Amino acid sequence: MKCPVCGNSVADNVYQCGFCGSDLSVVHYLRRVSGTYYNIGLQRAQVRDLSGSVEVLRQSLRFNKENKDARNLLGLVYYEMGEITMALSEWVLSKYLTPEGNAADYYIDALQKNQVQVDATNQTIKKYNAALQSAQSGNEDLAIIQLKKVVSLNPHFIRAAQLLALLYMKEKDYAKAEKCLQRVRKIDANNTTTLRYLKEIYELTGGGEAQDKPRKSKPKKDPLENVRPVGAYREEKRSLMPFMYLIIGLVVGIAVTFVLIRPTLMKSSKDSGSEIADVNEQLSVKESQLKAVESEKEDLQSQIDELKKKIENADTKAQQETENYEKLLKAISLYIADDKLGAAAAVEDCKKKDFNIKEAQGLYTTVSTIDEKDLNAMINKAREMINTSYDEALKQLKALKKVVKDNQKILYLIGRCYHYKGNKKKAKKYYEKAIAIQAGTEEAVQADRYLTELTGGKPVTTQDDHTTEGENDTEGDNNDNE
Repeated sequence: MKCPVCGNSVADNVYQCGFCGSDLSVVHYLRRVSGTYYNIGLQRAQVRDLSGSVEVLRQSLRFNKENKDARNLLGLVYYEMGEITMALSEWVLSKYLTPEGNAADYYIDALQKNQVQVDATNQTIKKYNAALQSAQSGNEDLAIIQLKKVVSLNPHFIRAAQLLALLYMKEKDYAKAEKCLQRVRKIDANNTTTLRYLKEIYELTGGGEAQDKPRKSKPKKDPLENVRPVGAYREEKRSLMPFMYLIIGLVVGIAVTFVLIRPTLMKSSKDSGSEIADVNEQLSVKESQLKAVESEKEDLQSQIDELKKKIENADTKAQQETENYEKLLKAISLYIADDKLGAAAAVEDCKKKDFNIKEAQGLYTTVSTIDEKDLNAMINKAREMINTSYDEALKQLKALKKVVKDNQKILYLIGRCYHYKGNKKKAKKYYEKAIAIQAGTEEAVQADRYLTELTGGKPVTTQDDHTTEGENDTEGDNNDNE
């Protein structure tokens, strides 16, 4: 520690400064008191009394501002309460006061590396401030919509949830207000503002603490409830009449054959025996001639088909090469105009081997490839577009998805857009695709969290522009090829 009089460093177990001779017993006392308050704050944080922990940890820092453990814990408590800016301030100050061996380095690095969370934090702060201004100006409906988005982006933002509950109370929607407060209470159990609001709700509604009610089991459906009778069935008695009719018909047929047909056939067979032999001989000659003609016809037809195929292939190949070079020229024009995404999309159906000229192959490689820097810039631009228009962001992201296959960030952001638009099915599909690419990444962790939220039955954020779900699906799926 440092001597408060001369500022020189002295050992922690020394009670008198070796440089100026000052008594250090008061400093040791203050350090012990600060440590005691830190232990109390840690115990309160462990039982989810976050607001009480903040109060005690601040008291600990009043006695010893260099207590890095208390300051780092205070930052963690702020982070859990959704106050990420205040948490980052405490960690930066802790790192400044104690540069070496400080866990604040890890917290700061982890927060800075998670760009998605930083962006979400900026959005929540802006939306919360806008909602607060709307509420103060009397526009409660707009404030409620904005606060719903804030709570969806950062469910641990206690102040936003409390303000949302207060607006619900003003609208006399006490059930929703109590639901918001109970959710916040799971994060900070003894927050005085939350408890005060709940007490007021119970006084107005005449209710009390919600008791756990046994879940009503859904009655099992009868699997035969949709079966309908098709009418009465009566088995007919068997009759011998059909069999008798068959016997009579056979007898009559045999009789006609022997009486009328057989004599005529026998007579004609004798007279025409020689004629049949001549005709058979002529038929044999004709058949041999016909077979020769058919064989010659097949040979000629095969030659014609082969020639046609060669001509069609040549025309198709030339036409395809022309189309490929036209696509390449279009892509080069877009690339020169600094539209790299459009250039890559223009030649997405082409391959390098489709171009015979070496220079054309080099140009194809240039315009069809988006380097990592440009790709990240395009993804960040699409992420910013989410704040203004989900449809435009979806359009940009799906254009990127067609050019860059299996990119986890793109799939995750598409899922977020559908999540915001209220399309749970598509949001779930893209979250699952993002997780399947690589587990453990920031996008995979976030996607898994939002996927759990969807499957858990929590409310999904709706869009501001009130576009219908059918319109969203139509626009979003026009370019899907899954």
